Amino acid sequence: MISVTHISFGVLLTEFIFTSLGIEPNTSALALSGIGALLPDIDTPKSAIGKICPFSKAIEQRYGHRQVTHSWIFILISLTLFIPLIFFLGVFKYSALIIGVISHIMLDMANISGVPFFYPSPSRFVFPENKSSRIEVNSKREYIFLAILIIILTITTPLSFIGYKSLFYRLSQTTYGAIEETKKFSDDYLIKVKIKGIWQESQMPVDDEFWVLAILDEGLIIENGQNKIYLVTYKAHSAIIINKINVILDKGIKKQVLTKHYSYCLFDQIEIPASSIISGFIFYEGYENIKDILWSFDENEYKVMRIDPHQANKLILSYCPASLLNRLKDKSLYVSFADLTITKFEEAEK
Repeated sequence: MISVTHISFGVLLTEFIFTSLGIEPNTSALALSGIGALLPDIDTPKSAIGKICPFSKAIEQRYGHRQVTHSWIFILISLTLFIPLIFFLGVFKYSALIIGVISHIMLDMANISGVPFFYPSPSRFVFPENKSSRIEVNSKREYIFLAILIIILTITTPLSFIGYKSLFYRLSQTTYGAIEETKKFSDDYLIKVKIKGIWQESQMPVDDEFWVLAILDEGLIIENGQNKIYLVTYKAHSAIIINKINVILDKGIKKQVLTKHYSYCLFDQIEIPASSIISGFIFYEGYENIKDILWSFDENEYKVMRIDPHQANKLILSYCPASLLNRLKDKSLYVSFADLTITKFEEAEK
């Protein structure tokens, strides 16, 4: 086959294998698969790779074209020779290169003469078995096959970058899909969700955007922009009965997780970064000063701030946004001990 046919088939096979395993290929991985798809033709100076390889002529004179480099031996050599790529580029890009090598040998089985896969055994592997159905190099049949590959790649390559699983989630617009998509992007982006549905308690319609504060195994903690926080899930206790939900990626971010301990101080002395989510607990004195805040949550809200039912002086925080926690300041709240995990968000550098 000509070089562009091998590259196209190698890229398509890599996309298929990666997406089948739930891996989203990137441009560099697909480029390496294209390079790998050229390597077995290193055994002839007439090939694209052979023209830049100084020892191609020597290989051809010693072994001939489509011999040792189109066999299990060359796959084993490639697996061994390119191991350093794992340390420099990662295992997925290494795998893409190897898939490219294998794709070349697979495709050349469809040539008229096939390949001696178990070299030095003279037996040649061919597919299909009927010789008239195989593809001759540079023939009209090959160009038709190449055109089909290019058409398929035009459709599948953009989809593979998204991921077929992600595409299904986006089209289905389900709560489960939104949770899975949010898990994938939460380390790199601020995330919103656009929800259409019905409030569980009031049965009134919902058509609004919410910020995602946290991800649970079976749900999302979301905020509507007015410090009203809810749990949405595909279980029965969801605050919203969701008909459709879409994930919206907002600003790129960097996350920093801080663990802070405070003792014997006023709450006002605790440093709370402006863009952060706080979990943990606070032993305090001064309930009368903050009881209006603690009892201000609606019944269907997620309680990001609540009193421990077993210890009346213990305040439990669960994914509490800084804007809400700061309402406890200027209340003369005395902290005997606090153990806080603060997830701080900073805008990523462009």
